[in-house]
Amino acid sequence: MAEARSAPAPRSTRPAERTAAQDVASALAASEHIFIGSDDLNPDPRRAGQTVRDHVELRNPLRRAGTKVIVFEEGFAQIVERGNGAAGEPFRLDLHYLDPIPSITRVIAKRALRAALGCLLATIVALLLAQWPVLRAIAVPAALLCASGVLVAAAIALYRSHERTDFHTIHGRACVLSLVANFGSIKRYRAFVPVLSRAIEESAEKITSDTSAYLRAEMREHYRLRADGILSNDLCAESTGRILAQFDIQI
Repeated sequence: MAEARSAPAPRSTRPAERTAAQDVASALAASEHIFIGSDDLNPDPRRAGQTVRDHVELRNPLRRAGTKVIVFEEGFAQIVERGNGAAGEPFRLDLHYLDPIPSITRVIAKRALRAALGCLLATIVALLLAQWPVLRAIAVPAALLCASGVLVAAAIALYRSHERTDFHTIHGRACVLSLVANFGSIKRYRAFVPVLSRAIEESAEKITSDTSAYLRAEMREHYRLRADGILSNDLCAESTGRILAQFDIQI
């Protein structure tokens, strides 16, 4: 009696589709294969910085905000951000892993400025019409209303127009410090940026020539910043993914 044989299941010739979630999972799995705990390149910033090099308090009165920065000779900086009159928790940055060249973004509130100009022209026209007694009863209130519009639009333009300076980690490109200056404070902010950039450049002179060790140390710095609440989980994952690319890992 012949034995019944089950036919083998047909093999699918359709390639497996990769999703974005699978790509992220692959990146995280790849990072697990990089041993990042052996190099002694990440001293505790809270204890490593002792000698004060520069101490500056940057204030932005228009936004009732500011940033207090203490730069240490050992290559660290302590940051205290102030918003709405209240100071936040101080945190420290390891300057060895920052890019000395910041990104600068200038924003001009063009719509608010155009609105202010339009209200100003309307005010002038209303004042001219007020020269005729017949129109004075209407023109004077209109001029006052337009003048109020000029003040409101100008205030909005001053608040929204600003210059933002962002400092990023050198390989991860994570923004770890943002300095926002409005009218009246831009000059002081601009004067401080070269001071911080110079401190970052000098700290880079102490970096080891072992590129792999440096990249591992930079990854650890990102994890520390995430633990301190400076970086979100998503931003930390994106940044460490960029560092992983420096190891020539195929993800």
